[in-house]
Amino acid sequence: MWKLLIGITLTVCTFAVAAEPPEKQSVSAECCGRLRHGIVTIGGETTGTTITFNRIVWELQLHDDAARDFAKKHHSEHIVVTGQLRKVVGTETMPRWIIVVNSMTKVDPTKVDEGSKLTIRGTLRATPASTKDASEIIVDVDDKTWPIDISSDAKLRANAKSLVGESIVAKCHVERTDEEDPASPIIIRVKTVQQADGE
Repeated sequence: MWKLLIGITLTVCTFAVAAEPPEKQSVSAECCGRLRHGIVTIGGETTGTTITFNRIVWELQLHDDAARDFAKKHHSEHIVVTGQLRKVVGTETMPRWIIVVNSMTKVDPTKVDEGSKLTIRGTLRATPASTKDASEIIVDVDDKTWPIDISSDAKLRANAKSLVGESIVAKCHVERTDEEDPASPIIIRVKTVQQADGE
């Protein structure tokens, strides 16, 4: 009887290990920019806290009193924030980009370097494009698509095309299509892309 129970236990444990999912898909962000706290908008579609960098404004979702106290104390100062990035389609606004905050730290005013770094973990896909010569490259992350830009580097494009359908890790930064127009679309510009297990 004991042998049978041990055999069943080992079989169940082996199945649990084999069925363990691959590394979690995510979009993690690190941003340096100016913190704003106590923001109010029409319709109430805001977390009330934002970070602005290179004319791009993202919201910050704060989960505890310590984070809210930090935001109050450092309102209008430059900070570095890290966390998970989400894109939310609002009912009365354009898509909202929200960082679910893991950490916030103050920046030395003499060393401010505004910008963002993203690490995207997901499945690389190619979709039909509007022109016959190109296709759009996207990353599926937890059933949401993130269009990425690899147009500036032929070697990067070739590498990305070879990884279509694979789990990947892409290192990126964010910029606007027109840096002078704060309403222009945001581009996720890829610096490197590789298979997830190659990290």
